[in-house]
Amino acid sequence: MVLPANIEAQSFILKDANGRVRAELYMDGEGPSLKLLDQSGASLVGLSLRDASPSGPFLLLSDPQRRSSVSISVASGEGSQLSMIGERADIQAHIGVTPDGTALELSDKEGFTTSIGSGVQAAKNGQVKKTSAASVTLFNKDRKVLWSAP
Repeated sequence: MVLPANIEAQSFILKDANGRVRAELYMDGEGPSLKLLDQSGASLVGLSLRDASPSGPFLLLSDPQRRSSVSISVASGEGSQLSMIGERADIQAHIGVTPDGTALELSDKEGFTTSIGSGVQAAKNGQVKKTSAASVTLFNKDRKVLWSAP
């Protein structure tokens, strides 16, 4: 059997023994992408490489109902991000590393958020201030500052 040296296409579709689509490798308007699907056709893993600005890789893992997810991205000039979202979209954790610094943000189902690290916030007096990696800020459900240090 002689195998071809190269196979070229704009997309490839992988099907299981029952004819269900289980994976797709394709080019879209932003660059190359790969999706892995479960038996019901829900995309649980997505990997893409964005060519447009900001360019960089993006990985998305989710449950079949798309309630919980983990995403990782690295964007040219913007840094890297890790986000985890729970069964409810308002319950999440986010870690970011940008050219300006690092930040960790945690949110609960009541809408309260804790932010640790670099960022920009509206202080209690309405002034906007830039925080350092040594800062901790607590927000209420309306994103108003409850407490911050330093």
